[in-house]
Amino acid sequence: MLYSPSDFSSMDPAQQAAMDRYNGIFSPLEISAEAFKAAYDTPDIAPHIEKDYKGLSYLSWPFAYRYLKEHFPTYFVAFEEKTVGEVVFGTPGAYYLRPYLTDGCRRTVALIFPIMDRKHNSIKELDGRAISDNCQRAAVKAIATFTGLGLRLYAGEDIPKEDEKGSAKLPLQQEAPKQATRTSKASTAAQSAPEAPGAASTASSNGAFDAKTALTTICKANPFGYADEKASMALGKAALEAIGLSRATEVKTWQQFGNVAAAMMTVWAKEEHIVITKAEMTKEIDLVRACDNAEAMAEAMKAFVAKKP
Repeated sequence: MLYSPSDFSSMDPAQQAAMDRYNGIFSPLEISAEAFKAAYDTPDIAPHIEKDYKGLSYLSWPFAYRYLKEHFPTYFVAFEEKTVGEVVFGTPGAYYLRPYLTDGCRRTVALIFPIMDRKHNSIKELDGRAISDNCQRAAVKAIATFTGLGLRLYAGEDIPKEDEKGSAKLPLQQEAPKQATRTSKASTAAQSAPEAPGAASTASSNGAFDAKTALTTICKANPFGYADEKASMALGKAALEAIGLSRATEVKTWQQFGNVAAAMMTVWAKEEHIVITKAEMTKEIDLVRACDNAEAMAEAMKAFVAKKP
């Protein structure tokens, strides 16, 4: 399609840029498959994943920007503009933003991000705070979509897949591998020190930390007093989801497993509407983290539950 200069005489710069993009006139920003996968698999975002009131996981925007600059230092998020300086499109009840990723020269296509309140409802009346908050949320989703950083939170990997008979089964409900025989203190001292307490008792056949065995051991002990083992297993799965993981095998060290144990306690406390101060909860979590094996950790969890009304 051809245009004459007069077609653009009444357009402001934002409208002209929009027309160019509508016709595919921009240099695409490309991210290699290797870089995307490496960002998607970034393990150290787990401590910064939070839950909203519906229990949905999200990565707070300061950490999203931090990881973006660590992995892709020349990239930043920008927004399509309806007119110069105006980033909100749509009508009351259907307002939206159009974030994209760019390095200043090249860029991605723009996403459509609806402007919502904290309960995920569309906003009918805009104010500055609503626009600012949603710009940050939209930026995080753009970073996740185009680089892979934190994208697993949106990926639905926590949905259990059906087996051949059609019954859904959680990964933690599969038969756990047999625990490796514990080495004696003397033999352990003779060998190189394990990377963390508890590593020897939950080691796989190749010597690596076996988080699946540790988590299965705790869930079978049912320290939170669920009606059946299946419900206890479900708590273990929910704890993994809470820190942005889809399976226990993604946990590689005893220190990381401490995050899973802390998440189990937090998820249970929220389910039971337990009223506890942050300082008290931190103290209880530290007691559980201090345990050097899964069995002791389960007993510490039972002690935590016994203290609560």
